[in-house]
Order: sequence, then structure tokens, then C-alpha cells
Amino acid sequence: MRVSHSRVMLSATDLANHLSCRHLTQLELRRASGDLQKPYRSDPGLEVLRQKGADHERAYLEHLAAQGLQVVHLPDEHRNVEATRRALVDGADAIAQAWLADGRWIGRADVLLRVPGESGLGAYHYEVVDTKLATRTKPETVLQLCLYADLLAGIQDRRPDKVMVVPPGRGFEPETYRVDHYEAYYRRVKSRLEATVAGNGAATYPEPCEHCRICDWWRTCDEQRHDDDHLSLVAGISRGQRAELTGWGIETLARFGREPLSAGLKPKRGRRESLDNVQRQAYVQLKDRTSREPYYEMLEVTAGGGLARLPTPDPGDLFFDLEGDPFAAEGGLEYLFGWAAVPGTENPGDPAYDHIWAHDQRTERAAFERFIDMVTARRRRHPGMHVYHYAPYEPAALKRLMGRYATHERQMDELLRGEVFVDLYRVTRQAVRAGVESYSIKQLERFFGYKRGIDLQEVSRPKRQLEALLQTGRAADAPPEIRAIVRGYNEDDCVSTWRLRQWLEERRAELIASGVAVPRPEPAGGEPGDELKAWQQALRELRQRLTTGVAPVAEGRDDEAQARWLLAHMLDWHWCEEKAAWWEYYRLRDLPEEELYDEKAAIVGLVWRERLPKVGKERNPRYRYSYPAQIVEIREGAELYDTEGEKLGDVVAIDTSAMTVDIKQAGSRSEERPRCLYECTVVRTQKLRESLMRLGQWVVDNGLDAGDAGSFARAGRDLLLVLPPRRATTGPLRHEKDATAAACRLAGELDGSTLPIQGPPGSGKTHTGAHMIVELVRRGKRIGVSAVSHKVIDNLLQSAMAAAVGNGVDLRCLHKVSEKSTEPPMGVTETTSNEKPLRDLEGGEANVVGGTAWLWAREEYQESVDVLFVDEAGQMSLASVLAMSPCTRNIVLLGDRDRGRGSRSSATSVDARRHDGAPDCTQGTLPRRRDPPAGSRRLEGTASRRLRGRAGSCATSAHTDCRPRLSPRPQPDRGYERLAAPVNG
Repeated sequence: MRVSHSRVMLSATDLANHLSCRHLTQLELRRASGDLQKPYRSDPGLEVLRQKGADHERAYLEHLAAQGLQVVHLPDEHRNVEATRRALVDGADAIAQAWLADGRWIGRADVLLRVPGESGLGAYHYEVVDTKLATRTKPETVLQLCLYADLLAGIQDRRPDKVMVVPPGRGFEPETYRVDHYEAYYRRVKSRLEATVAGNGAATYPEPCEHCRICDWWRTCDEQRHDDDHLSLVAGISRGQRAELTGWGIETLARFGREPLSAGLKPKRGRRESLDNVQRQAYVQLKDRTSREPYYEMLEVTAGGGLARLPTPDPGDLFFDLEGDPFAAEGGLEYLFGWAAVPGTENPGDPAYDHIWAHDQRTERAAFERFIDMVTARRRRHPGMHVYHYAPYEPAALKRLMGRYATHERQMDELLRGEVFVDLYRVTRQAVRAGVESYSIKQLERFFGYKRGIDLQEVSRPKRQLEALLQTGRAADAPPEIRAIVRGYNEDDCVSTWRLRQWLEERRAELIASGVAVPRPEPAGGEPGDELKAWQQALRELRQRLTTGVAPVAEGRDDEAQARWLLAHMLDWHWCEEKAAWWEYYRLRDLPEEELYDEKAAIVGLVWRERLPKVGKERNPRYRYSYPAQIVEIREGAELYDTEGEKLGDVVAIDTSAMTVDIKQAGSRSEERPRCLYECTVVRTQKLRESLMRLGQWVVDNGLDAGDAGSFARAGRDLLLVLPPRRATTGPLRHEKDATAAACRLAGELDGSTLPIQGPPGSGKTHTGAHMIVELVRRGKRIGVSAVSHKVIDNLLQSAMAAAVGNGVDLRCLHKVSEKSTEPPMGVTETTSNEKPLRDLEGGEANVVGGTAWLWAREEYQESVDVLFVDEAGQMSLASVLAMSPCTRNIVLLGDRDRGRGSRSSATSVDARRHDGAPDCTQGTLPRRRDPPAGSRRLEGTASRRLRGRAGSCATSAHTDCRPRLSPRPQPDRGYERLAAPVNG
């Protein structure tokens, strides 16, 4: 933001900042007009991040140039809009650092890419590409790109249809965002910013927000909040509660803590009980200000909460803390593992501290393995030991590392199943109300008298310096004094965690002495059940046999070795998925009600309203509940559990506007009226796992590329080997203008192989698939249809029925569903039986059967159909496609390549991580022999806590991505290349 000729000029950064914090806009306006001096903030890591961003952009431009595109680098003159205009008119393939302007708005786009399509420039136009270091695209980034698209439209007389973000580590494959999906919101934020600049915006206050962590104005705003004794200083208060209190005339912590609220006041959002708890917190903080000693109150002891979560102290206990950098390496790095052991007779003072450094992903993996091995060995010597930490970061990071490197899963499972990790943050929040502004362990240390060896004021800069060196791969250059400071900081955190545990134990002893019962948690087992243990043993043996003789790094593998490696590490993919759901179940189950209120997967404050009429032949009753205002992201069909971990029923309808939810409760629980529920759907994966094990065993016994076109799972093995479609005929493919006709003909020629057909939304994939099904049935083939949801399956079945009517083909469609529809689709029979589809296929009563992977992976369905169609294959994991492959001779994959690579709604949308020694599973692509392999990933957004499996590449784009790399295997001719491109042009 700057002032030019008495006019405020605005940029994309100003738009993003306004979305992050409206008060920041006011501060920047005052700075631009000269009323305020911007604070100086020294951060050695910022320059490193700028350099990494520049390196990422340069690498992307080199990638474009390597594809034969003409890349124009505009001169560095300040805001050279005219140079951009000339490059656009000249028609360069790609334009780097393009200045765009319109009126008071100006922006600099990383890259403009030329694409076909009429515009004021001619038979082409440009789209905007931004290179970002973040692995998750933020809303601010999308709005910036919308602004660039808007400015670009003023030059080329056409608004781009889409904008793209190129994140790191995905082979420069962009994430695509359609501009019209965000246009309304972009206009709203832009107009709001313009109104603020014009002096018509609403007054703002420096409310704390996420942007405070990186804002240069943070100290200015923090000082104002303290000078005003603002309500945001109350620990745990929400922004909505502050707004509620301000409306009641309560604007300071002192007044809130001093004056009892009227019993008749009810908040518009949330529960009155939560507001009462926050007011008591304000009272304790106010009391602490005038008390000679740190002031706190003990909360009521509840079963399984607070001090009742403290295990019996054990000589083997450890106190653990991690130091990590989200920008180091690719996808972040846990660079320091630190732990303190309980003092013993040999060290009666503070705990004995130990640590492991990691400078890159190789040493990070080694540090993780060493730490888990140490904990496992210590647990054998001390079965009652626990690992204490503060806040949930540490176990979440360990789960992430386990998945990323596909290592030490059994040991981690045992530790998690045995509840070895104890979060003292949760214990403290449920046990103590303290006079602190936040419940960080640093603010609690004055309660248990801990004095840090490293001054917190001195550690920030050395820590950022070390992280800057990590980000540039120069950690070995870190001076010893910087390492010593960071190590000392980590040691302080570990010892402070121990001192907190001791303080909590003292409070527990005081309560017991006063007559309050404080039970210990029941010891949890760490061993899996016999059935799971047997499966894990078989898995380890099969994986070892599959990888015997396979090079440990991707560069040493040929196509077949890489495929064996991938299959070996895919065998337990579904188990990892199921396990992640169980982790989320236990996490939500253990949260207190006030914390569940902030979870989008939970509903708190339910009030029973009425019993609803039953639908059809339903036996279980339906009830309607209302709930107070809160953010809820629970959908129809979700399974709901109570705080005891017992399933209550399923959601049949939810109205977030009216704040009502209709629940079909289990018959045995029809009389219960819960107050708090959470969603958790654990999908059993045994059939899928068993099918993959059978496939793996066949490969061990026979070889991956063995057998003819009719041999076991030949189509699935071809997919693993990234082979082009095998055809029964030997002639060359013909060039045809009608892609649908070409697809129908080629489908009939498939001979034990896989055919992928890609295309963006609306390009005709379902239409083409429907006509292919009709043509194959006309030839007497039995057809299977699958997808990630019954809705998608049903859509393809109905499209096929419509196509059959026009072609005079008798389609007999059967859909295996989990629950029959109240209004079955026209022409499609539904069944809930797993046996009926197979009987009808064998008896001829059905020639097209739809079902999810759970149906087709069953052993009895082996070779039950001639062709299996997988719709929306970009959303289905490669592991699931392979689990289904034994059921069919041929597979046709219909899908959108972009959905498999970058969409956040994809079932296997992931952050690909590449490491030697772990399977390659990048988004939407099978492993390339010359690419470094990748490990497991995690989902974004609400599901970020759930660990995803390792080999969940979407299956659609396997062949087209790898087609140029199939040498020395024969290359497909040009006809196949046309089919691999988007359908119908």
C-alpha cells in the first residue's frame, strides 16, 4: 500500500492482508499517509524464505522451458506494465514476473501461461500461475490470484477461466481453481477494502488472529490490548464470546471478572455454561494480579478427566519435546528430538536430558527410528512407563513421521494402543484454573517455580538462524553457540514438563488428603488381538519376500522392481486408513464438552424436540434435536457417538440454518436423549486387505509380469507396471474424430489390460463410459461398475440405461447398496445382499452390476466380470483399484486428472512426500522409476489430524503420466495418445 499523487494504490498483498486482518489495513493506511512508523522486525528466516520462493519459481520456469515453451523474463524496472502488455501482444508462451494494473490496483503475477481461446489478443489468452512454498493453498492466495485474473482481463478482454498454484514437491503439477467459483467472494472482499480506504469502513480493533504470528505490527497491537485491559486477555475466551460481552457493555477483563452476569442473560451463540466458565477464568486472572503468590483454583475431579488422567509415576517415565520447522526440507523437518528421564539415585536433581539432531530427511528418519526404539526398549524394562508431553504436537508428529517413512508402524501402534503418551496440557486444562493469559507451559512455570536456563528473550533469533540454515541445507554451518542455545531451550521444555507433572502430583495428593477421590487411569494394553497379530506377521513376511532383491532407493530399480516395491508397501494401506479413523475416534471421545464445542465434527448442547414419522419399513425411531449456534460440518449419513464412545445412531438430515439435526437412533438406545455427540465413521477394510494379500502372494509365487492376458489380476498388474493397453488385435489404431466411438471400439479390443480415459469436468467421461458399457453388453460381456460412492455408481448406471434405450440393448442393471433408496432409480434394481449380484451375473439375470470396492474385492467375485469400470477414478486410491482387479479381465478408468492431483475433496488428495526407502505415491501418478520415492501423506483442513495411508495414488492418470517413461517397453501409437487425452476434445 502506497500513496501516489494523493491516491492510495492497492496491491494483491493488501487484499490478502485485509482478508487476514481488517485492523492491519487501518495500520497500513496510517503508515502510508505518514501517521505511523512501521515497526522494525528482524527475522533471519524471512530472507531465506524469499530466496527459497525465488528458487522454486526459477525451477518452475526451467521446467516450462524444458517442455519447449518460450519463457519471457520481463525487465526488472519498477512496475513495468507496458513491458507486460507488449509480451502479451507478442504471444509469448510464458511470461515471468508480469506487472498488471488497472486504476488504483496493481499486482505482479509470478507467471502468465498462454492457452488456446479467443480474446482481445487473438486466438489465445493467458492464465495466471503462482508458485508458492506452502503445501496448502490459503484463501488469501486464491483471492490474490482472482485479482491478477481481474487485472489481466482488462488487458486481454477476457477473464481467465481458471488460476493455478504450483506447490513444491509435486513435479510442478498445478492446483487449479476456477475463477467463477470465487468471483462473488473476491468482489465482496475487494469492495470492502476499497470502502475502508475511502474512509467508509467500519471501525476496527486489534483483535488477536492467526496473522499475528507473522505480523510486523504484533507488538503494537499487543500493547494496545494490554493498555485497554481487553477481553482477549482472558485465557480461552472466543471471539464470539467477546462480541457477546461487548454488546452487553462489558469490555474489559477487570469488569468481566468482577461483576457477576445476570442470570437472565443468554448468549446468541454458544452456551451460557461456557460463558460462566470463561468468567470464572477472568476472575482468577484478576485475583492473580493482586495476589502475592500465583493464584489458581482446582477444578472438580471428573471420571477420566484432569488429575484422573495422571498415570502412576514410574522410574522409566520420559518427558518429551520436539523442535520442528515447517519450511525446512520438503514438507517440514523435526530437527531436534529431546527427552528427559526421571531422576534416579545416580542423578537425584533434575532429570537426565538427551537429544538427537536431524539436519535433513535422512537423519530425521534415523532420529525417529532411534527414538521409537529407545522408548520401546525402555518400556520392556519398565512396563508402567509413560512419555509425557505438553500439547498434542509431539504424538501427532510421530504419527506423521511413521507414515512419511513407512517405518516402525508396529512399535508406534503398540505405544498408541498402550496409551503411553500423556498430554499434560489436557490434564492441566481439566484440573486447574490458573491466573494466566494463556495455558502455555511457559506461563505456567511460575506456579511450580521453574527457572529456565535459557532466557526466552534470547532464544528467538538463534532459533530462527538455525532454521534458516536448515532451510538452505547448511545446518552443518551452524555455530556451536547457536546449537547450544536451541538445545538448552529444548532441555528447558523437557525439564519444565517434568516439573509440571510433579506439581500436578502434589495437587493430587492434596486433594486426596482432603478426602477427594482421584482415581488413576486403568492400564491400557499394548498388544494387538490374536487375529490382528497374525495378519501383521503375514504382512511382514510377504512384504519382505516382495522386496527381496529390490534396490533400497528408486534410482536402482527398473520398472518391475519399482512396481514390486510399491505393491509391497501398499498391502496395509487400507489398515492405515482404518487406523487413522480410530485415532480420531479416541481423540474426540476423550475431549471434554467445552473442547468439543470447537470441533466441527461434534454437536454440543443438543435439545430433544420431537419424534419424527418412520420412513418406509424402518424399525428404528427418528428424533429431531436442536442445538445452539456453533460451526458444524456433519453430513447426512454420519455415524454419531456419545462421550462414552458408544454409537447412538445415524444422521438422516441436518439443517445448519435452522440448527436442527434428525437422528435415527439405535433401537436399544431409543429412549436416550444425549447432550453432546460427535461424528466418527470407521469403515472396515478387511476384504480389501485380504484381496491385496492374495495379489501379493500370487506375485511372489509367479512373478509380477507373469501369465497371459487371462491370468490372475492381469489388468491390475499392468497398471502397476504402467503398461499401455493390451489389445486383442494387432493393427494400428485409427485416428477418429468421434472419441466416444473410438473408446467403444477400443474397449472391445482390450485383452487383459487397463484403459485410462481422462477429462476435466463436463468433458463427457460419463457419457463415453455409458456408451462403452452398452457396446460391451451388446457383445455379450458382463460389466462391473465401481466408484468411491454409491451416488457416482448410480449416476453411471442411469447414464448407461439411457444410452441402452437409444441403442436397443437390453441392460439388466443391479446395484449393491448399503441401504435401499426410498425411490429407486429408474431401471436399476437395488439389493443389500453381497451374494445376489454374483448369482445374477452367473445366471444371466444381470449383465451390469454396480458396487463399491468392498463388493468387488471379495474372493468369490474373482473373474466375475469381463470389464470393470471405475468412475471418478481420480478420487479412488490405487490400492483400492488393485484390490478389485482380480474380479475382472479388463479395467476402464474414468477420471479427472486434476481431481487426483490437487483437489482437496479427493479421497486420496495428499501432500506427496519423497524419500528414499519409502514407496512412491505422488498424487494421481504411479511411481516413475527415475523419480525419488515418496512416503505417506496427510489430509488437509478438518481431517489434517488423520494419518493417511502410503500408496493411495489415484489411479486415473497412471498411464499417461508414465507413458513417455515406459522404455524399453514398446510405446503405444498415436491413437492411444488421443484416447488418453481429455474425452470429446
